[in-house]
Amino acid sequence: MEEKKERAYPAQEVEPENFITNEEVHELLCKKDEYKFTQEDYYKLYSCIHCRECGTSDERILLKQKFLKDGNKIEGLKKTKKIFEEYGSPYKDAKSRIKFPKALPKKSDTLLYFGCFVSVKTPQYGAHIANYLFKKGIRFTTLEKEICCAYPILVTGDISTYDKLVARNKKIFMEKGFKKIITVCPSCYMVFEKHYNNLGIEIEYYTKYLTPLLNKKSGKVSIQHACPLIYDCMPEIKTEIEHLLNDSGYEIMDIPLFCCGGGVGHQLRKDVAEKIAKLRVEDYKGDYVTYYCPDCYWFIKVFGKRARIKPQLKDLVELLTE
Repeated sequence: MEEKKERAYPAQEVEPENFITNEEVHELLCKKDEYKFTQEDYYKLYSCIHCRECGTSDERILLKQKFLKDGNKIEGLKKTKKIFEEYGSPYKDAKSRIKFPKALPKKSDTLLYFGCFVSVKTPQYGAHIANYLFKKGIRFTTLEKEICCAYPILVTGDISTYDKLVARNKKIFMEKGFKKIITVCPSCYMVFEKHYNNLGIEIEYYTKYLTPLLNKKSGKVSIQHACPLIYDCMPEIKTEIEHLLNDSGYEIMDIPLFCCGGGVGHQLRKDVAEKIAKLRVEDYKGDYVTYYCPDCYWFIKVFGKRARIKPQLKDLVELLTE
C-alpha cells in the first residue's frame, strides 16, 4: 500500500519556488542590517498567507516591514492605507449587514465583536452566532460601527497604520467600559489576545458558549479548523470542536489539517490563496463541511461550488442548533 505523502506548509505546497523556509527567515532577520530587499523580493516575501502553521508568521511580518522600509512598493497599499485611516476598515462602505436580535441591549459590559469581514462579507455567519448566543441567555451589545482589529494591514508590513487602528480601538473599548469581548473571527481574537492585553478586558471566542445537542443528530462532517487558533493561541479548540460534534451525534471525517486559503492571504498574493483553496476543497467528504471562521465560510462557499463538492456547507452553529 502506498504511503500517504505529508503535505508541506500551504504556501510551500502550491508555490515551492517562492517559499522561504523558517531557517531562511531567521537568517534574514539576523542579517537585516547587511542587505536591502529589492522589488523582486515581493513574490517570495508575500507568498505567505499567514496561516501560522510554520510558527514564524510574526517574523515574516518583520521581513515585510523591512521590505517597505527599504523603499519597495506594494501595488494598491497607499490606497488601502488611506481607506483604513479614513474608514477604520478595509471597506469604504463598512456598514454592518448583520441582522441582530430585536431585544439586543444598547448597553452592556460585554461586547460581541464581529470584525469587518463578517459585518460586510459574511453577515449570515455573524447573525447565526448572535442569535445562538442570545437564545443561550448570553447578554451582550454591539458597536454601531466597528474599527477593524487591524490584522489585515499588519500583515502587509505597514506597522504605523496598524498602531493607529489599535489605538482607536483601545480608546473605544475603554470609553465604553467593556469588561469582556467575544469575537467571532479567529484573527480578531488572536490580535485582541496578544496586542490588547494591557486593557484588563477578558477576550473570549464564541465557541466557548457552544453546547452539544440534547436531541442527537446524525451525519458525517468534515471540519475546516481555524488556522490562527489551532496553530497559535488556542490549540485546544480542535479537540473541543470535535467533541462537541461527536457528542451531538455526528461522525467526524478523517481529513488532513490544512488551510482553506482564506484569511489575510487573499488581499496580497491572491493567486497563492486561490491555489490553496482549490487544493483544499478536494479534501472535504461526508454529508457536511463545517467551519468556525468567516473567511473559511467565504472560501469554501466560492471554491467548493466551483469544484462541485458533495458535502453541504453548514457553519458550526447551524449543526448545533436544536
